[in-house]
Amino acid sequence: MVDNRAAILTGAKAAHTLHRDLGIREQIERGNASRIDVFSAISKLGATLMFQPLDKLLGAYLPSEELGVLITTRRQLPVQRFTGAHELGHLYMRHEPSLDDDNILRRSPFSTTGTADRQEREADAFASMFLAPAWLVALMLQRQGWSARQLADPAYMYQASLRLGTSYRATCYALERHKVISRAQRERLIDVEPKQIKQEFLGDYKPPDWHVDVWLLTERDEGSLIEGGRNDLFVVKLRENSGAGYLWNFDQLRDAGFALVDDDREDTAPDAIGGALTRKVTARSEDRLQGEVTLRESRPWAADVPLHQLLLRYDLRGPESPGMWEPELRRVLQAA
Repeated sequence: MVDNRAAILTGAKAAHTLHRDLGIREQIERGNASRIDVFSAISKLGATLMFQPLDKLLGAYLPSEELGVLITTRRQLPVQRFTGAHELGHLYMRHEPSLDDDNILRRSPFSTTGTADRQEREADAFASMFLAPAWLVALMLQRQGWSARQLADPAYMYQASLRLGTSYRATCYALERHKVISRAQRERLIDVEPKQIKQEFLGDYKPPDWHVDVWLLTERDEGSLIEGGRNDLFVVKLRENSGAGYLWNFDQLRDAGFALVDDDREDTAPDAIGGALTRKVTARSEDRLQGEVTLRESRPWAADVPLHQLLLRYDLRGPESPGMWEPELRRVLQAA
């Protein structure tokens, strides 16, 4: 019991130290990002990061003359990211070689019971604290204007998981650990299937694949970096002053390569004359997209004079494909 507790503390402390050493908090705040780039951290520690379609493993840490980390391509991005953080823990704490299967997802990182060995416990705690530290959760709540009470709602919790880049279930545990929600609230939340939450966001629209994520984007996402996967869906929900002649223009989304699959308006004050509506447009990414787009609310006869604008920056290249991690591969090719 004592050794388990010590292993958890060692892993959590190592995560905090690496955040500090790599200046991750400053990078997140400066770049208006919402999730920690675990793959970049692996590369910065000097390991070669490869993705392969592993059958029985989620990942591996292979120290030799050249440090190496291997991650499966057979799982979704949140699992790739947790596996990467687990292997990063092995790398940073100079552990022995490790081959890691689904058990890293089944273990409770902060439970003092169980039979996992010390270095696996250290890596589990490291991964959880590295991906969802308290300061990042606090920053997300501040940016989104979410209260602790709202995070007890599955819809808010799901959106929090997308921004942190962790699974819905892992996010529930992380926010309980940081005392944002209670244990009873966490138990209720994890009983809700993410598909049910996605259906509520999409209404009558049915995507061809329910494994994709569904983002709800609002004015609170101004300038933020949206990091998701190809084929993800985006429900852009904005107040529209149509009574005064102002309309949101979504042509920029089409021009950027998104398909608009639904367009709806909700009257927020049906008894008011000339009041505002809520515009809700659903878009789908159709490829590995990276870039930014600015949406504008303006009058059709004065498009160059917008009342409001919304800048969305996006990186939708996940999950990672087989081969060397793409940024590292580009550096190797440029140096050749």
